Amino acid sequence: MRRILLVIASLLLAAQPVRAETPFTVTTLTDGLEHPWSIAVAPDGNLLVTERPGRLRLIDPASGKARSIGGLPDIRVQSESGLMGLALDPAFAGNGHLYLCYSTGGVLRAGNRLSRFTLKGNALQDELVLIDDLPGARWHNGCRVAVAPDGFLYASMGDATEAADAQDTGKLHGKIFRLNRDGGVPADNPFPNSPVWSFGHRNPQGLAFRPADGALWSTEHGPDSQDEVNRIVKGGNYGWPKCRGIDPCDGLAHYQPAIAEFERSSTIAISNLIFYRGAAFPDWQGDILFVSLKTGRLYHLDLDGDKVTKAEILIDDDFGRLRDIAEAPDGSLYLATGNGEDQILHLVPR
Repeated sequence: MRRILLVIASLLLAAQPVRAETPFTVTTLTDGLEHPWSIAVAPDGNLLVTERPGRLRLIDPASGKARSIGGLPDIRVQSESGLMGLALDPAFAGNGHLYLCYSTGGVLRAGNRLSRFTLKGNALQDELVLIDDLPGARWHNGCRVAVAPDGFLYASMGDATEAADAQDTGKLHGKIFRLNRDGGVPADNPFPNSPVWSFGHRNPQGLAFRPADGALWSTEHGPDSQDEVNRIVKGGNYGWPKCRGIDPCDGLAHYQPAIAEFERSSTIAISNLIFYRGAAFPDWQGDILFVSLKTGRLYHLDLDGDKVTKAEILIDDDFGRLRDIAEAPDGSLYLATGNGEDQILHLVPR
């Protein structure tokens, strides 16, 4: 028991954030957006940005000018649902493939869907549905999408307000999925013929792969406190609704406590994360950067293996809610605000 308490105390101490000096200046790349949800940076440096009310924009990083991309399917826009996750295929420059997670149906039959599209000119074409009839609700839709270094496609799904179903590996609530990029289920997934990779999630809002080893990490909303940073492992159980944060969870098979939690007494409404790779901020290489909605913060986490050794706050509610973060080819950073009247911010070294 004493060892468990010491471990918990050390993790809590490591995760306590401090306000840090900011080595960047912030400018507005573009404004006039409405709840931008996901930023993907194309090989040519252009930004593709989803907006939750059902719009997809292509933004020129030099001018900040945005143009609309057509060909989107019908999208259910309701509270936290809408057009959400976006990821580009590794061969996007040649095949134009991109992956979207969006809400479907209506009030009486709400759902979510993960699909592949082909971008041709200024429109999406050739939708290939990868997973249909995902759980859906006004809240907890998950829907972050990412492609792994080994080419597999990952997507998150919240519990869609059905908390108990997150523990049922036969249901799709509260899961992180792993798929082939054509929608097939990989033979080495932990549950036969199932896209489920991990379970016991409440509302995973971020997915990122660590460059050093390709490991998958995630951010996840707690209910009223203990938002999580998790390292996702094959078949792992992340505790919801039985356990949360870094708390021990006796008797729960395959349980994986959070690497860190933010915070013990309230929720920061954690959103997406990246592992920084660029040269613009060399001291951050291999570190985690993530943003939050409720507190409007940009955090920097220093890691030693899987342990957080330092947590810093780089932006503290200077721009309101922050939904997404992405790295530009030159190592500068983009942030998406989430206030309703929104902008893409550009962070460059001082």
